[in-house]
Amino acid sequence: MTGLPLVVEIDKLPTFTPTHTILPTETGLPTVVVDIPPMSTPTTRTATFPPPTKSPTPADCQHPQDWVLYQVQEGDTLFAFELGAKRAGNPATVEEILDGNCLPDTVLSIGQTLWLPEGAAENAPASQPIAPQLPRGASRTPQCPCTITVREGWRIEQIADEINRTPVAFSGPDFLAFTQKGAPIPARGFLQSVPADRGLEGFMFPGTYTLQNETTAEQFRDMMLDAFEANAAGLIDAAVNFGITPYELLILASIVQREAWDAHEQPLVSSVFHNRRNAGKGFGATVTVMYALGNAADWWPHPSPGQMNLDSPYNTNIYIGFPPTPIASPGLSALQAAVNPAQTNYMYFTGSCDGSGNAYAATYEEHLANVTCE
Repeated sequence: MTGLPLVVEIDKLPTFTPTHTILPTETGLPTVVVDIPPMSTPTTRTATFPPPTKSPTPADCQHPQDWVLYQVQEGDTLFAFELGAKRAGNPATVEEILDGNCLPDTVLSIGQTLWLPEGAAENAPASQPIAPQLPRGASRTPQCPCTITVREGWRIEQIADEINRTPVAFSGPDFLAFTQKGAPIPARGFLQSVPADRGLEGFMFPGTYTLQNETTAEQFRDMMLDAFEANAAGLIDAAVNFGITPYELLILASIVQREAWDAHEQPLVSSVFHNRRNAGKGFGATVTVMYALGNAADWWPHPSPGQMNLDSPYNTNIYIGFPPTPIASPGLSALQAAVNPAQTNYMYFTGSCDGSGNAYAATYEEHLANVTCE
């Protein structure tokens, strides 16, 4: 470090419930504004694969009977769903999707539940703008101070993409050289349980960071590690209570983050994964398969039924235990949920048939009833 001012805006709270408002920006990219009310203690109830968790569809909305429930992911748009529905042979216009879900406008929120024509989401084109492809060590003229916001649930490649969109002195590949698999692990206490070749996925703490013209890729990495140490290092130390390593607890928190965006649902989702692990079962998380399938065109693709049998150590449907690395950067609420799961006997969770949230089950028979929507 060179003594340059490194500023990071972090909400250091034990838990929080993010509510997202999409606003236009000067660059045309969306900005997520996070309001942080206090979190109430979740009540013990039912858990899901995958879980729609917010903005339930009104029960009196009329949609075609063959439409299916879907949870909105980062980058989804109604126009992309229209194109996906057409590709799937089940055409529906944006207006019809709006009417079928009683939506007042086209703004979507991560975790929101929608009724969509079958195949609309799976066949939707990637809707996020693709960052310019820059080589490692690319010559760039910085125009800072500037900020980079790292979102909860981002993988390190998404951070690299954001770097490429921002006029900092280094490129996304420069950043990946210090964070991806095979990168050196800095000598910090909270990183001691990280295997040498695994990289720093999961430790890039979400927040808004201010960079100067002189800031390097290594310094930016260290800024996020500093924020993680200040906000979350003590949380992952609680791994000893579960008979796992701090690194494994971080892996679990990253899965919870991607499976449940609502902080009130995360302790319940966490309880499912803890219970399945204690019973010697695989996590069965769709999001780990999405991580394995991710590529520059779409970092979180929706798996087809055949891809759920992908032979990958990240496929927690066929491999028992933790995947090799975290799959994303968890926020504080997901970390808290991993450390403090709700006390339940749930082994399964899925989106409820009426779109009102999650339906949890202790037995497979109960789970089958939950996923059978009539």
